[in-house]
Amino acid sequence: MVIILGSSSPRRKSILHTIIEDFEIRIPHAYEEIREEYDPIQYSKRISKEKADSIIHTLPDKEDHLLICCDTIVTVNNLILGKPTGLTDAKEKLHMLKGKTHKVISSIILIHKHNDIIENTDFEITHVTFKNLNNTEILKYLDSINYMDKAGGYAIQDNGEMIIDSIDGSISNVIGLPLGLFFRMLSEMHLTEKIFL
Repeated sequence: MVIILGSSSPRRKSILHTIIEDFEIRIPHAYEEIREEYDPIQYSKRISKEKADSIIHTLPDKEDHLLICCDTIVTVNNLILGKPTGLTDAKEKLHMLKGKTHKVISSIILIHKHNDIIENTDFEITHVTFKNLNNTEILKYLDSINYMDKAGGYAIQDNGEMIIDSIDGSISNVIGLPLGLFFRMLSEMHLTEKIFL
């Protein structure tokens, strides 16, 4: 079986490498505009589906492939916080999160393409509580990371101790690929032994 990660994220690649040594990378395309009518979970599912759709048609029909696509978002009070457009936007996002508990939602879609196509889609939610940061602490944190490619303007694996008070749920979900959910989905598709044994 050829395993394909449909992602440009180095964090997802790194997480998947902890459990699967050999896989291909394909860069997906999705229209990530945040629209007011989207429920955060439905938005995340839509983006992961669009990513998968942009890749799956390029794979040969008869060969055995597993395509993995994922979308991770940060949401507070049902508002989706995308990637910052610059320093001012990143500061505003962290000010919105400070002293509050927000949700990190990841939607995974697995598509097994062989003689036919089998899809499985699910999502994971982790609750993250920020410290009650002041402006100096926010600027110090942003100065320590590359925030431009991070949903919500932060990353738990990049000096997360500076801003995060507590985490309730999957840490790998916050980084960008919830491994517990991934294993459950593989089991539902009866692919676990095929991949790992």
